[in-house]
Amino acid sequence: MTEGLEIKCPTCNSEAVYKYGKTWAGKQRFLCLICGRQFTIGIKRTEVKGKPLCPRCGRLMHLYMRSEEAIRFRCSYYPICKTYKKVKACPELVSG
Repeated sequence: MTEGLEIKCPTCNSEAVYKYGKTWAGKQRFLCLICGRQFTIGIKRTEVKGKPLCPRCGRLMHLYMRSEEAIRFRCSYYPICKTYKKVKACPELVSG
């Protein structure tokens, strides 16, 4: 699949990359030897504009997992407060 393609790091544009395992979805993961960024070909990373507050304790929630359909947040007071929040990925919440 990646044979014959010039794979470059999306951060520093370096060609010094090597295969670094696979994602949970089975896609090939790469690691840049120059800047150390892990990336996957064909997946665009979305940046979160704002973080919600935990409905139980009121603290900020941190990004826990992201996918094409949704973004999951976890309370910053984890493991004391084990609250998760799933938000659909919409243009108002993500940029990029």
